[in-house]
Amino acid sequence: MRVVLYIFMIVSSGTLFGQQVNENLNNTTNSPATNTNVSPTITLEESVVIDSTANEMVPQTTEDLESIQVKKAPGAKRFRFNGKSKMQDAAPASPAKDIEVKEKETLYDEGYGASSVESSKSLKMQSVSVEFSNSYSSSDLQRTSRSPSDLQQLQMDQAVNYFEVNAPGSFESHYFKYVAGNYNTDLYPDLKAAEQLRPQNSDVHVQMAGYFMIENDVDSALIYMNKLKESNRLTSDVVAYAGDILRSAPENGTLITHGFDDSYGSYYAQNSDGVRSDVTLVSLDFLQSDTYQEELEAKGFELPKSDVVDVDYLTEFCVLNVDKNLSISMTTPKEYFQAIQDKLYVAGLVFEYHEDDFNNFQRNDFLWNNSMKKTVITHPTDEKAKQLSANYLPMLLHLRRAYRATGDNEKLNEVDEVSDHIGVQCRKYEQVQKVKSSY
Repeated sequence: MRVVLYIFMIVSSGTLFGQQVNENLNNTTNSPATNTNVSPTITLEESVVIDSTANEMVPQTTEDLESIQVKKAPGAKRFRFNGKSKMQDAAPASPAKDIEVKEKETLYDEGYGASSVESSKSLKMQSVSVEFSNSYSSSDLQRTSRSPSDLQQLQMDQAVNYFEVNAPGSFESHYFKYVAGNYNTDLYPDLKAAEQLRPQNSDVHVQMAGYFMIENDVDSALIYMNKLKESNRLTSDVVAYAGDILRSAPENGTLITHGFDDSYGSYYAQNSDGVRSDVTLVSLDFLQSDTYQEELEAKGFELPKSDVVDVDYLTEFCVLNVDKNLSISMTTPKEYFQAIQDKLYVAGLVFEYHEDDFNNFQRNDFLWNNSMKKTVITHPTDEKAKQLSANYLPMLLHLRRAYRATGDNEKLNEVDEVSDHIGVQCRKYEQVQKVKSSY
């Protein structure tokens, strides 16, 4: 069945993996009715209110939909969620904190009687530390690259050199050196030394878990991930959402993740909770590591020659590995999708990559009615979880159109009800209604 590609609007915020740029997604103008020889295209308009993390594959006409067999889920019960009033506001989020909340972040205590030289040195070290953190954060929040820019790398390297000269053996000298290495596993002794100096620091736990994920040491990785869960750095809601990401991936497929929550959450859900062990996880972030690249090549993946992991890298990776049943987490910034948007099809919480047309209705119908747990929709515990629930909307609106065309009013009413509920808890109810009316 020939299909038309849509990208449409869904709710997003700063808590949702840093996606803050708003966009409107228009339906294609070169549909099969007007051009049967070219792939669908998308017009992006940057003037609308809601951000997008999703592309949508929907049948072109009602006639196309008439051939679809809408099957009832065996023993399926009506979808239920907790909530009192449809229009109640979402509760504010509680930020995750390090365990060691009382730990001093300066290298030296400027206690009573400290000399002006000591005070000046301490202030300088604090300044360099802040500069490193700012450069690293700017790199991590880039929407088009996981690799730091040349300037960001230079600034981090300068901070590393400063501490190696002025405070050798300090936490900063070891931790910054490892982080600036962009997952260079040869620098693990520095990470271990940083842990010995601050064993309860959750930033160290993030890096330690990542190191063991790269080294394919599952037991050790889970030790540090459990520490992250204890400190609420990795929340149960994120893990539950990541479980549904994994369930969305194709059988024996590859799931490409982008940042901390989707990469670490999916790893934990798969290796601790036993969700979809058939799926191979590929982290764009970890692809900066030579060790990680070697692991993937040993599994039969072909990798781009570029040293920079960015939007072009993902595009080439998909072309080189089209036989690997690729899917990409929706939490990846939209910029990564623009070059390959005509090959992406919504399947649950991922985009499946297909070079040929793909009928995704049966897949989405099965995922929604038989597979997904939907925890962040039914029982969200913080604001991030409520915002993550918006990523179910692409699938729901796709199903809404299909159910309406096939006359399955029971399922149509359910997805309408759930879509409204998501709109309320994301505080974007009116925007969701606007999108629904255009469908």
